[in-house]
Amino acid sequence: MHPSEPSRQKAHPAGLYFIAAAQGAWYFSRYSTQAILVLYLAHVVYAAPSNTAFPGVGALRHLLSWEAQTSNAQALASTTIGLLALCMIPTQIIGGFLSDRFMGRRRGALAGLVFLTLAPLFWAFDTSFILALPCFVIGLSLAVNLFAQVGDLYGDTDPRRADAYQLMSLVQEAAVIIGPTFCGWLAARYGWHEGFAAAGIVMLAGTLAYSLGWRHLPAPAVRSQPRDSGAAPVLLLKTGGQIALLIPILAMIFLCNEQIYDTYLIWGEQHYNRHLSGWVFPASWLMSLDAGVSFVTQIMAIAFWRYYTRHRGAPSEWGQITSFGVLGALAPLVLVYASAWSADPSQISMVWGLVFHFINDLAMATIMPISLALFIRLAPDNAKSMAAAAYALVGRLADIMAGQIGQNLPLWGSIRFWLLHTGIIFIGVVLLLVAKRLYTQESTHPSQV
Repeated sequence: MHPSEPSRQKAHPAGLYFIAAAQGAWYFSRYSTQAILVLYLAHVVYAAPSNTAFPGVGALRHLLSWEAQTSNAQALASTTIGLLALCMIPTQIIGGFLSDRFMGRRRGALAGLVFLTLAPLFWAFDTSFILALPCFVIGLSLAVNLFAQVGDLYGDTDPRRADAYQLMSLVQEAAVIIGPTFCGWLAARYGWHEGFAAAGIVMLAGTLAYSLGWRHLPAPAVRSQPRDSGAAPVLLLKTGGQIALLIPILAMIFLCNEQIYDTYLIWGEQHYNRHLSGWVFPASWLMSLDAGVSFVTQIMAIAFWRYYTRHRGAPSEWGQITSFGVLGALAPLVLVYASAWSADPSQISMVWGLVFHFINDLAMATIMPISLALFIRLAPDNAKSMAAAAYALVGRLADIMAGQIGQNLPLWGSIRFWLLHTGIIFIGVVLLLVAKRLYTQESTHPSQV
């Protein structure tokens, strides 16, 4: 399918809605299972005196106990989430390569959706629990083709492209709000397996919807690497080095945001007063709360930057990321203050939680899309998809850092734990300011690029 002609059609291509259905199911299932998984690991899988009910988990527990230097169930749960993120770093690169060179984005995305359907269904049964872990990693590594497919629907100058990505972002946020809320309630009310099964059923529906829209989905030709250009590999290598330098720096800035999907759920379960009219809401709902706040802050960020551009001109990508990176570093300080001054550190008011989520999400509403735009801009035309895949690695590396730090929560306590997050984010902002000088110096000497 060729890109649509700009301005000829007011409506979006039909393929967008099939992709949106699949991506909504993906985000519903992913964040539902991730919210349940870290709690399920801590309370059931690693808390059990024997792993005979979970074939293969005993070996995994032994491996993680050696790596984490502890057998604490909570620490092992955080380390497991970090291990999944670590595994996704090479698999995302491999998945992108296979999709670009052999499978194509359409088949690659479908394969990813199938694996993502299998993962929660395997988690719904103790005997197949271990099989879900590789399915989850492989599925996420291939499903990123959906992001590239949205761009394939439009020409480079089609004004509907930006609107399409905004639509996809709203679908994702809605799915993250609904998924952990519904599946978390099921898990708390009826059992963990029911929560996983519901996520699997929704994922199956999304996969079927994607298959039904097959003929409407873009299928660009798979192209081999050009051999007649000596400059292209050099440019690609240099650009790859520039982007690779940004990955760990941005991961440090993303740290607190990614911790929300990891140890924060356990911390919130232990420290927040989650009573509502005599009822205690599940800790997994903290992820839905974050998605709801994020939905609002995204709208605020769009409105702010439109106003800023109209009155002061277009801001630089570097300035946007660094200034809001400083704002993001203040978010964990809210939890430091709440932990230090609350009369009962195990009954912290959810008002402090709302303030924490608002500051973090307001920062991320600018940092995430602008840093993605920066990655895409730095990449040459024949490597835009790889740049998008590299951007996904920022989140994976931040996940790993969050898991490694999270395993120390029982030993460090809340204040030291959240202070470390603030320190790492500030270091990331400083390193980004240093890196900015290198990139801006090169941009003033185009002959050397």
